[in-house]
Amino acid sequence: MNQTQIRRNVIARRQGQHLHSYAQVLLGWRGTMACEFERESGQIGHGTVAVIPNNAPHFYNGLSEDSELLVIDLAPADPYIQALEQACNLSLQESIFQQPYFLDLGAESQILLDFAAQKVRQDTMSPQINCQLVSLFLTQLGQMSASSTTPSPHRRLETSYLNAYIDQHIATALTNAQLAHAMYLSESHFYCLCQKQFGVTPQKYVMQRRMQKAQLLLRNSNMPMTELAAEVGFSQLSSFSRAYKRTFQHSPSDTRRKPR
Repeated sequence: MNQTQIRRNVIARRQGQHLHSYAQVLLGWRGTMACEFERESGQIGHGTVAVIPNNAPHFYNGLSEDSELLVIDLAPADPYIQALEQACNLSLQESIFQQPYFLDLGAESQILLDFAAQKVRQDTMSPQINCQLVSLFLTQLGQMSASSTTPSPHRRLETSYLNAYIDQHIATALTNAQLAHAMYLSESHFYCLCQKQFGVTPQKYVMQRRMQKAQLLLRNSNMPMTELAAEVGFSQLSSFSRAYKRTFQHSPSDTRRKPR
């Protein structure tokens, strides 16, 4: 692929697992889609973004019939991308695409998302519009990335309060924006503090809490596995099993079979 493009991708209820030789940005527009990386998982709805570096394996699963994304396929050798990096004094690889992660667009950016979706819908979208939309979102992500890595002196997250909030909503798909709001912080500030204090992204921290509760339930209850998976925020047993095995290197069934 020689040219970066933005396109619409109807997921509906399809699912699969793959990787690409190029980086991608998945922008949630309609419906909901589950997405899993090797160390993190989340759901992509309207205004939620998944950033996927090149050669990063990911599993996707459409959770609604109207699930549809805007996708940016990034061609690093694209002269326009190289010019954009030079003009913004920005390395996309070092700032945006270091690792897979999820984030939420602000309310103002969600308006631009709807505008972009309508433009991409047109079969005769010009190369100029394609470049404008690509630069719009990449520069926005670059700005958010820079904000999230700015040191925040003399501030720590209240761990007990954060844990209580996560545990209270552990069966739902918590977004970074919801977590930040609960902690009375901006999303970028919360993201930075979470990484600084815990060494992981907010979604990875939420996943750790889910897996801890799952392990506790497996050891101390006879709850059916599908019901248990839903209790910790997984709509599909297969997704829960993959996440659990990534965390503990053995299956949920193995944990349950161990003597209590």
